[in-house]
Amino acid sequence: MDINEMYDSNACSIFGGGAESWTWDEYFKKKEELGDKVVLVDMINHPVEDAVPISNEIFAGKYPKGTYFVLYCHSGGSSGYLQKQIAPQFPDYKIVNLAGGIGMYPR
Repeated sequence: MDINEMYDSNACSIFGGGAESWTWDEYFKKKEELGDKVVLVDMINHPVEDAVPISNEIFAGKYPKGTYFVLYCHSGGSSGYLQKQIAPQFPDYKIVNLAGGIGMYPR
């Protein structure tokens, strides 16, 4: 499986709305509470502070079980769509969609 083949980083998917989503405010609160157990994942090559680019490696044991991967795209649509696809494949991780995507980034 190639994670980058599962979505188009230049498009906003209408199939978004993953099972669990956080706002940016919720992300910052959880990051403060849980530290390294929360990983912000950039799906669109538009990095923000502390974000890591999406890659196959991040889902291949680089991070410990129980890590929250918070996916963001342009609007939250593509990240929600990808969340639905990969969450069942990685039950040891929490996959979260960032509602509103980069368009709602407050900083």
